[in-house]
Amino acid sequence: MFIIFLVTFIGLMGFGIILPLFPFYAERLGASPEIITLTMAIFSLGQFFAAPFWGRLSDSIGRKKVLIISLFGSAMSYVLLAFADTLELVILSRVFSGLMAGNISIAFAYVTDITDEQNRSAGLGKVSAALGLGFMTGPAIGGLLAGSDVENANYVLTALAGAGINILAMIGAMIFLKESLEPSKRKSLEGLFKIFEAKTFYPEKMILPLIACGLFFYCSMSLMEAIFPLWANAIFNYGPSQIGGVFFMLGLVSVIIQGGLIGPLTKLLGEKKLIQMAALSVMTGLTLIGISPNEFMLWSGLFFYGAGASMFNPSLSSLVSKSARVNERGMFLGQYQAACAMGRILGPTFSGVLYSNFQPSTPFFTGVVVAIPVILLITNFTLRKPEGVIE
Repeated sequence: MFIIFLVTFIGLMGFGIILPLFPFYAERLGASPEIITLTMAIFSLGQFFAAPFWGRLSDSIGRKKVLIISLFGSAMSYVLLAFADTLELVILSRVFSGLMAGNISIAFAYVTDITDEQNRSAGLGKVSAALGLGFMTGPAIGGLLAGSDVENANYVLTALAGAGINILAMIGAMIFLKESLEPSKRKSLEGLFKIFEAKTFYPEKMILPLIACGLFFYCSMSLMEAIFPLWANAIFNYGPSQIGGVFFMLGLVSVIIQGGLIGPLTKLLGEKKLIQMAALSVMTGLTLIGISPNEFMLWSGLFFYGAGASMFNPSLSSLVSKSARVNERGMFLGQYQAACAMGRILGPTFSGVLYSNFQPSTPFFTGVVVAIPVILLITNFTLRKPEGVIE
């Protein structure tokens, strides 16, 4: 468990390192808020198409190989971003990065392989804590490397640092990570590329409400995340280093909840109640951020937002994995990640438009409304075991 935690942490630190400055980088190249948020959505578009493929491939050749491929591809995308001097190259780098972003769903599939149902939420919580730790340290490092001055930020150094960190994670996986999926439990490679058929992206009926929850929740979150750096710069004069501080705090909340609290909370309340609480917490956070007249209310809203985000993913991932046979978990979790990616496509696509054409805080209030279906869907969901479950 420690090795997958470490590899996930390092990989997400490489991803997080560019988050505080990417909108400002695109803005320097002449992008409007609408184009900036659309460029962020393009990453998720690549992830939407690739995540089920990586999940299905890992069901056939094992988790370790696919994780290594994903980390290497992510590193190359950051190299391309570092030397991108036109908006078109920036967009290309984000498409490629999204296509290679299979490490999260593979890490979750890895954990479901090595845990039983009773301890699965706790195991997924630990890996989610690694994500949070990566999001905490990566943006903080990126903000420090870039500096607080938007006009003179060092974007090349920061992007190359992201590439180097992903290579470090890849080497760690190659040397230390053991394969979790036994050959006897793997699927045949036959029909692998049928993953791109339309039916692949339509999940089993039993998990459709869970997939929909992921879509709505991440659409709600990304409405805020996509525009937050520009909004915070306009309202509170935040630069890359301050934005990095925001992500550091969100990551710290995530580490505390997912690293230590999610296991006991799941045993006490169950996944369904935690998902309901997560949605309510994010809705509260978005409301406070949107109406914040000062930094105290802003950071209070960010706390509620971060707490909700931290509870949601391990809880919903656990329900998805419990609905799948052992040799289908990679595909099911890949479908879930694809739905989350679709949410991250829709949110940023509309976030920039809402920001530019209405009040600056409109994306946050829209996110509150979008999160409401999550509560309705999960309240009416009943977990059903698939026939012939192999454990």
